[in-house]
Amino acid sequence: MSSRGKEQVGANLQQQQHHFSNNELESRGLLIGGLGHTNTQDMWTREACTSAKSVGLLERKQARACRATPDVMPSLVQAAKDTSIVCQQAFRHRRWNCSSIERAPDYTPELLTGTREQAFVYAMSAAAAVWRLARGCALGSLAACSCATPPRKEPPSPSALMSPSSFTTMSVSFDTLSIKNSFKWGGCGDDVRSASRIAKRFLQGAAPLGTGATAKFMHAINMHNNRAGRRAVEQSLTLECKCHGVSGSCSVRTCWRGLGASGPSAAGSRLLHRYATAAEVRPKGSGGRLPPLYHHDSLLYTTKSPDYCLPDKKRGSLGTIGRQCNGSSSGYEGCEYLCCGRGHVTRTENILERCDCKYISCCYVRCKTCRRVIQTYECN
Repeated sequence: MSSRGKEQVGANLQQQQHHFSNNELESRGLLIGGLGHTNTQDMWTREACTSAKSVGLLERKQARACRATPDVMPSLVQAAKDTSIVCQQAFRHRRWNCSSIERAPDYTPELLTGTREQAFVYAMSAAAAVWRLARGCALGSLAACSCATPPRKEPPSPSALMSPSSFTTMSVSFDTLSIKNSFKWGGCGDDVRSASRIAKRFLQGAAPLGTGATAKFMHAINMHNNRAGRRAVEQSLTLECKCHGVSGSCSVRTCWRGLGASGPSAAGSRLLHRYATAAEVRPKGSGGRLPPLYHHDSLLYTTKSPDYCLPDKKRGSLGTIGRQCNGSSSGYEGCEYLCCGRGHVTRTENILERCDCKYISCCYVRCKTCRRVIQTYECN
């Protein structure tokens, strides 16, 4: 790496300078949000990993993993950006709209106290990391992995690929029933298993600081939600196939398991559903352990969320005063829900714009001027 490249990484990391207590660093140790403010094109070296630890972007064991495998860092940086994008897209119409994730790694209380929102962000962070790492494996940009090992089960039959249960004729759920046919495993499948292992080592390397049962319990919840996020990516794998044959006869198809082109948002959709059905948990006994009652796919939380209607810094609520809402909707984006019953202000704006444009001769356009009325609704 050139000295200029090292200097650029150092400069970017110095811009992220923060000072955290040990407990705060441990809370952030299972997230990668702070990396989203760095450049995906930065060259990561052992020195850059140490610098990232010194400014609070990585905790101790993460910095050690970074120094051992610096080639995974661009994927994790992009995953941090993905987490922010998917989260804000998923919650854009709700009272909590995930805007606070942009403050990473200086997270606000709702992402540190065991709420539903923390559960989603931790799971989404892990899901985005697995997705980006799996793509890096398939593209050959990571030394620790490459293409996925072909499954032992035979690919589904042509009739199964055309079944109504498939998303398209070329992409179906992997658990479709199969019979012997002219299919064969090939291509380069996404190695989600290796990607999940790398993400787990990076995101769950930190041990709970302190000996208290509360700290151990919170750590156990965070690790559970990380695992739920990784599993959401595994469940997003679909069967992708390519036809071979004369004149499009498709006499042979080569198939592989892939994540498709939808990006981490596919896992985000699964996790948003699980956010709505998240389970509240309490520690079992005094050991800080999770009660063995919950499915691995469930999201868990331990602190009830505020209603996010009014500003409350202690609980991480920004409130909805001044938020734009939809005056004709009864859903989450509707003024009744988003404004928490406080009412809203309707604003009307007249906009003049070109309209009814027509070509005159070869290269002249004549347009009329039209008036358009726009109404916006803003919460009191």
